[in-house]
Amino acid sequence: MSIPDKPEVDQQAMVINEAYMEQFTNDQLAYKAWVGTDLVAEILFDEAEGVEVLMQDARHEAAHAAIALRVLVRRLTGMDPDALRKAVNQRHLEMLVLQPETEQFPAWETKQ
Repeated sequence: MSIPDKPEVDQQAMVINEAYMEQFTNDQLAYKAWVGTDLVAEILFDEAEGVEVLMQDARHEAAHAAIALRVLVRRLTGMDPDALRKAVNQRHLEMLVLQPETEQFPAWETKQ
């Protein structure tokens, strides 16, 4: 019984960025993000010995999932993910700070 030859591995580095992720469909991006975050959770919450070795894999999968989600968010909302994050954070902050029953002063006025 002979052992098959190992397939040739392309030693060229591949850049994984938003442009790379654009080739995938929305379903594929969602799946990549889900599988990546699932693996990260499995690694982070596994109490077995030797998990430290897998942390590089967790970082790699988390980065892939984050990029896939950025592309998916941009496609689904039509907005840049960073601009969307800022808008959502601003709205959330406003909801926490501004109370409808409390009189609010404009930013340039202070009560003295």
